[in-house]
Amino acid sequence: MTLTRADAVIAQELDELIAKCTPHALSTPSLGTPTFHDFVKGLVLSTSIIELIDRHIPNGYRADWGQVIDQTGNILSRECDIIIYRGKPDKVIENRCMRYVLAHKQHAKIVIQARSAIESVTGDDRIYFRDMRRSVPQLWYIAECCWARSKARAESLRRDLWKAGYRRFFYLYRKDPDTADRDIDYDQFVRFVRLIKKIK
Repeated sequence: MTLTRADAVIAQELDELIAKCTPHALSTPSLGTPTFHDFVKGLVLSTSIIELIDRHIPNGYRADWGQVIDQTGNILSRECDIIIYRGKPDKVIENRCMRYVLAHKQHAKIVIQARSAIESVTGDDRIYFRDMRRSVPQLWYIAECCWARSKARAESLRRDLWKAGYRRFFYLYRKDPDTADRDIDYDQFVRFVRLIKKIK
């Protein structure tokens, strides 16, 4: 994939996103003394990605944390880390600290499951897709850390997620499980932003 000057700006956004999220994601028992609850780490990641999506998404679309509902207001979906939808939500629960929406199924475009890390596709990942597949046209998966020593291993995870029903897979960086060395694959993140820009 050839990166343009515009793509270089997106790559810089990835660096900023990693700097914002990493101190929280690394606060786990396996990587050091835990200081943040998993829910808080996940919320930092998903809200940071929502901010990034909102900078690139076409007019008429939004990204939010919430759930999908039907025409009569019945809840159809589980909690969605990120919902991309058209127009205005049916209901917004908002205060100084958070924004949570209920979006109509007919307006919901994509739900993105955000995770601090992925090493393999789990039973929970498959169950989440099974529970969500009737609520939205597409389900994507984004992880902060992809535990893969090579791009080939990351591609294997992508194929496994595809088989589980997820149409797209992205991550902020890869880590080698043996050495914890970190690699940033900018091209796949640039692809993520390009897809967001083309939503219609």
